[in-house]
Amino acid sequence: MKFLIPLLSFFLGNAKSFFGGPSQAITQQVVLRVRAITILAICAIGSLALSCVGLSLLIAKIATQLDSPEGFVWTTGTSVYLGMTLLFVGALVITMLRSTWLSSGGFNPQKEAPRKGGSPIENAIALVVMDFLEERQQRRQKNENRSA
Repeated sequence: MKFLIPLLSFFLGNAKSFFGGPSQAITQQVVLRVRAITILAICAIGSLALSCVGLSLLIAKIATQLDSPEGFVWTTGTSVYLGMTLLFVGALVITMLRSTWLSSGGFNPQKEAPRKGGSPIENAIALVVMDFLEERQQRRQKNENRSA
């Protein structure tokens, strides 16, 4: 039972005592990222399991009603099972999004901003022209200093 205490303290947030020295900041960041990814994986597995449970209960409820002489009647239990299934399928979809996993790993997925400067050739020509203009301006200043 004593081997569970370090594991629980790692997942509950007291992992600072395990690591020391100058690498403590890096280790804390790694621990935070691993913890976030672990929690996300647990949420994904849990929502998958609960959506399967909700779906199987819904199917069982519908099957038992179809076997009865009255036929299918929409009941509160059917609504609850359908709601449970839809809720956890939605949670599963949210946890499986690429952006969710990237943000939990510390990567911020950002869309590429459109370039304002144009093509690389245009940028290179603009730099050459600006360099030429700066040289010419410096020559004028030197000539003014000599003549004054």
